[in-house]
Amino acid sequence: MEQHVKNVLKSHDQRLHRRYQLENEMTKVGLSEEAATQMRRMLHQKESNYIRLKRAKMDKLMFDKITTLGVGAFGEMTLVCKRDPKTLYAMKTLRKNDVIKRNQVAHVKAERDILAEADNEWVVKLYYSFQDRDNLYFVMDYVPGGDLMGLLIKLEILEESLARFYIAELVLAIESVHKMGFIHRDIKPDNILIHRDGHIKLTDFGLCTGFRWTHNSKYYQKDGSHARQDSMEVSSCNLDEHCRCEILKPLERRRNRERQRCLAHSLVGTPNYIAPEVLLRQGYSSVCDWWSVGVILFEMLVGHPPFYAHTPIETQQKVINWKSTLKIPSESKLSQDSKDLILRLLCGAEERLGVSGASEVKNHKFFASINMDGLRKQIAPFVPKIRYATDTSNFDPVDPDKLRNSDSEDLMRRLDSKMENGKHPEHAFFEFTFRRFFDDAGHTCPLPDPNSPVYV
Repeated sequence: MEQHVKNVLKSHDQRLHRRYQLENEMTKVGLSEEAATQMRRMLHQKESNYIRLKRAKMDKLMFDKITTLGVGAFGEMTLVCKRDPKTLYAMKTLRKNDVIKRNQVAHVKAERDILAEADNEWVVKLYYSFQDRDNLYFVMDYVPGGDLMGLLIKLEILEESLARFYIAELVLAIESVHKMGFIHRDIKPDNILIHRDGHIKLTDFGLCTGFRWTHNSKYYQKDGSHARQDSMEVSSCNLDEHCRCEILKPLERRRNRERQRCLAHSLVGTPNYIAPEVLLRQGYSSVCDWWSVGVILFEMLVGHPPFYAHTPIETQQKVINWKSTLKIPSESKLSQDSKDLILRLLCGAEERLGVSGASEVKNHKFFASINMDGLRKQIAPFVPKIRYATDTSNFDPVDPDKLRNSDSEDLMRRLDSKMENGKHPEHAFFEFTFRRFFDDAGHTCPLPDPNSPVYV
């Protein structure tokens, strides 16, 4: 009930804010009273339509599946086309039974909340979220340029100028998340998407937290018996003292990153980018995201993560023991500024750059040549090749066996859900449904080819 009342009050505040924005813009441009009255009527009509649409039940049949973009531990990501209006989106489908069994309800709720609240250019935009008996659905921006991990696999090592551009944008993206009162906690190349214009967007907020009670797993447990199963669990295995710190050969780098890609899509995950204070459950703040930035910068310039190991358990231990395992290979020939930034990010939380805010990171001399204020408006140094609207060539091909396994598992879960009908916690997915106010993404004009969908 508390959550419902909070959302009702938030909707009221958002409506007042939209009216204030309209009045402010009309005053700036000096609209006549007659034109201003017409604009107020249009907004009023839009608000009325929005309230009506929010009450309308959404269904997956409103979207046509085009292709599968990826398969994960709890579901899949697909490229879909909304039938009316004909628009392309990325749809993330999560199986309810798996989410509950794996104690991921709080994580899903946190992801839904930040995507619903986020309305900036650095975060993948959520347009709709809805559910049916078996699944949860997130309908989001389709970002056709693939992710940063795919680019790292192709290029292996980035030129410092290109790395500087991506790290600068990543800093601004993380700053936007922190300003909303959230911590991402899972910043890694797989979660950094490259848009059609070459600029980045953050995605996958499954480990994000806003320190709200609805983002706490204990709230969704009846007896507290469920154990978290994610990449933050620390194993008690011994550290491999003979870890390698030299530069990996190109083939090794490629295999290493392909292994990381597999881990990223698994339930266990990869701890390569997670801060030691998070792994140790020592209490943490937003500075844990800046650690991840340091790891990614190291990987861009050296060719592999600083705590690379053959197993996630070994990697965890190397991260925890960073004081003895962090070494920058002399063969990598990094600039002094890049070395300094890496070492000031990969350090204790109390001394880490960013502890007093993102401005500490932005003001580092590594970014001296970057205009942070106008970065998004600049032409990106790398623009992905996109041949047509539904081009998915920048994403890894999906293993057909995974698709077959996913389909067969879905059937078994549906049978299980029939046998276990009614066992879902009643409050688990309450207030999950969402529809963005301006859900057409500005694509309201007729298309030259009516059979060709717009992508957002």
